[in-house]
Amino acid sequence: MEFTVHDFLHDETGSVSVEYALCVMGAALLGGVLIAILISDQVSAALTKIIIDALSP
Repeated sequence: MEFTVHDFLHDETGSVSVEYALCVMGAALLGGVLIAILISDQVSAALTKIIIDALSP
């Protein structure tokens, strides 16, 4: 069985695994960015103020 350059360039073996891995890495990156934003002092102070204002009579 002969393989040509055309066959090599159009072989999609493993493409689903690569797409899945890229999605997982993207989700992890987004999660890390959101965590970094939420633990910052400014965002933490703003969320605390919103919660205190909401619970105040």
